[in-house]
Amino acid sequence: MDLSYKVRGENIRLNPLNKFEMKDGNIVAIYQGSRGQYPNLDFIVKYRKEGIRLRTPSHTHWIIDLVIKGEIEKELTLELVEDFIQIYDTITPFDKEEDRNSYQLVYPQRMTEKYQKLNQVGSLSVEMLVTFVELFSMCEKRTEGAFMFRNMLKLCKQYLEGEKDYYQVVGISKRV
Repeated sequence: MDLSYKVRGENIRLNPLNKFEMKDGNIVAIYQGSRGQYPNLDFIVKYRKEGIRLRTPSHTHWIIDLVIKGEIEKELTLELVEDFIQIYDTITPFDKEEDRNSYQLVYPQRMTEKYQKLNQVGSLSVEMLVTFVELFSMCEKRTEGAFMFRNMLKLCKQYLEGEKDYYQVVGISKRV
């Protein structure tokens, strides 16, 4: 499966620095980024599901999936989001390119079994969601003062607790 992609507006194709195969055959890959205080450590996350093109997961994609899961299994989804916030708060970003390029995921294996019931709701597996959270957290925490991803996790928690409504969640996720 080809995981390379053409950089928009340039005549360059990037290949993954690292890739993670999900149990369902889908793949999450990271590519060299160029943002933040440490552009050499920055990375872009993309995923490929069987039969579809390589995609960059927008915040709206994973947020809506959690909203759907929360409509069917509110308490379990709330617990999952609380675990996501815990991952964010405890994870440390990469210090070296070699660490990023050879990284092995820590959380999906631990959490997939605990939340397997949520795999039957929405379109993203728990394994994929946990992978996104683990990688997005590391990426955001490499940039001092960055907070948007963590705020999106908190927003999702507030929605599941009834403090925010669907339109607030979707509206904010589209602006990020």
